[in-house]
Amino acid sequence: MRSLAKVGLMLLIAAVVVAGCTAPRRVAQQGLDEGLSDVGQPGFYVDWAGFEGTDSLSRLEVYYQVFNFGLQFRKGESEYEAKYLFTVTVDDNSGMQIAAKEQERTIRTAEYAKTTSRFDYRTSQINFPLRPGNYRVNCTLKDENSNAVSSRSFSVKLRNFKTAQPCASDVEFAHSIEPADSDSSIFRKGNEVVVPLPSRYYGEEDSVSLPYYFEIYPGATDLKDVKVEVVIRSATRGFLLRDTSRVALGAAIIPRTGSLTLDQLPAGELSMDLKILGPRNRLLDERTESFSLQWTQEALLRHDYKTALAQLRYIDSTGEVKKMQKLQTYDERLAAFNAFWAQHDPTPGTKENEAKREFYRRVAYANRKFAHMRQPGWRTDRGRIYIIYGEPDQIDDVPMAANYLPYQVWHYYHEGPYRQFTFVDENEDGDYRLQYPYDGLGMRPNF
Repeated sequence: MRSLAKVGLMLLIAAVVVAGCTAPRRVAQQGLDEGLSDVGQPGFYVDWAGFEGTDSLSRLEVYYQVFNFGLQFRKGESEYEAKYLFTVTVDDNSGMQIAAKEQERTIRTAEYAKTTSRFDYRTSQINFPLRPGNYRVNCTLKDENSNAVSSRSFSVKLRNFKTAQPCASDVEFAHSIEPADSDSSIFRKGNEVVVPLPSRYYGEEDSVSLPYYFEIYPGATDLKDVKVEVVIRSATRGFLLRDTSRVALGAAIIPRTGSLTLDQLPAGELSMDLKILGPRNRLLDERTESFSLQWTQEALLRHDYKTALAQLRYIDSTGEVKKMQKLQTYDERLAAFNAFWAQHDPTPGTKENEAKREFYRRVAYANRKFAHMRQPGWRTDRGRIYIIYGEPDQIDDVPMAANYLPYQVWHYYHEGPYRQFTFVDENEDGDYRLQYPYDGLGMRPNF
């Protein structure tokens, strides 16, 4: 279900909409995804945030997102089933384990397509009451059907939120924030349910906003209020926007939510500066957090129409893109854009266009993984091949070899004709260039 060119797109459509009687797995490629594991390996994202706890403790919240595509599903009488065990351990500065928790979960689905989906996932969190300090957090995901294991580790500086002056918690980047209608949700904070987005990648699901959550702690001062300032910056463009508000202080914790409108922001690596300011704008506390944004369809058409068309050329086999170049107004462009994707919709009449969603997932991944210097990842040779054909079935990665420049060989053999693409880092600067034959055909497997 890989190629998004005309013939390959039909393969993708068939794989998306046809449910099989078994759930076979492809051979895993060799380490393409930095945030998710390979196909056939359990894949997850993880994030964390610190909040005030009880007594003299702080509360560490660990968020994780487990994706279907890396889990082994087994076919039952009426549905497919996967099981996983997620374990989190916390080590202190000396390397001694001081806390550990685990969650075991089962995923069931009647649709085969969901067993290999990169868009279906489970999100959860695990909380730890800890003293303020520096810790090492280790996360392990075990697929209990295949026994495959993936791991992530990261450092945490858990702050003391019981301070004399007002301060803020860490920022929790959210997938959604909704009013709470029950007491059972693990994501409940006060009167709201805050579902985290551990990847911190926004725009991939055509979302139009970035919700976030944090708390303000009043401290022991006699201040009546503080100013909260949120500044968004771009790694390449600098300052983008500023939002300020006054917050009245009291004896209790003050929960705060916010939302950024994504079509007003450029795509790329962005940062959020959160500041708590006292009288005369005196800085009381601050945080800086990073997140990534790809433009939504609407933003891309409004702000970078040339890029929108250039990306579509990778899969345009009928000359539609050339006609779209002449359109001037946003409404005309939007109508043509929607018509283009309607022609490629594997399930007309349903809300979701699976081919379109997969295409822009690949674009977003290429931008994260293959960007070089000032060139976005989708424009690089590896990015283009990835967008058209998807994940390789196998990658031979040779970063160092006597008498050879660094190179990679990508193999595709599970769907469609065998293709072999060779990329060479000709200048040894990380820019791997595609070698002949450029279509990958006519080659013999060398494994």
